[in-house]
Amino acid sequence: MFAQLYIIYIFFLVSAVVGIPVVNLQNQTFSTDGLVPTRPKCTDPNNSKYKSSVCATRKLARVSCESNDNSGTVVDTNFSCGDGESCVDITSNDVLCVDENNALVWENNHYSGFACSAPVLLVPPHESFQLVAGMTTYSTTGDPMQVVVLLAKYGDDESREFVGHQNNFTFAINQENFSKNLSFCFAAGNEEEIQAVASLGYVLL
Repeated sequence: MFAQLYIIYIFFLVSAVVGIPVVNLQNQTFSTDGLVPTRPKCTDPNNSKYKSSVCATRKLARVSCESNDNSGTVVDTNFSCGDGESCVDITSNDVLCVDENNALVWENNHYSGFACSAPVLLVPPHESFQLVAGMTTYSTTGDPMQVVVLLAKYGDDESREFVGHQNNFTFAINQENFSKNLSFCFAAGNEEEIQAVASLGYVLL
């Protein structure tokens, strides 16, 4: 959905905004008031046109890069997240390596039902931006782990969005949910230990 958009990202701590750290898909930094997440890059100079990325493991992103000379020829390469970072899906075509101190990280403690993150206050973005969110679930060994349900819950009401039988969930946040608390949740469906990482971001419209 957001593949053709000019994307910048901003991270939140629990119930508070952390500066305005943003970075776009051309690697131009707009502000450094906080820690800027790492966007996986194309490291081969012969295949340097970024197309998309996915989380191969919690510490490794797989990046699809187009050839400079042969348009349409795409090569996959691996990009390692740094120390203290985890890979998280932020749109349907893009992932980030996020500093775990500036993202939401939680686990289910072997509980088969819903395990939820601490709430995040959704601050209304500037009118030029779309607020987006993403979460990714992993096994204790760092492999992507499919769960029964991934869910976003707004405030104390019944407003929520969800997907089933996936290991990641990305979604846009509608204006009606601005200034509410958002909790990310997942249900493992069994007692296996599952860990999750979630973040928020802005998409420039």
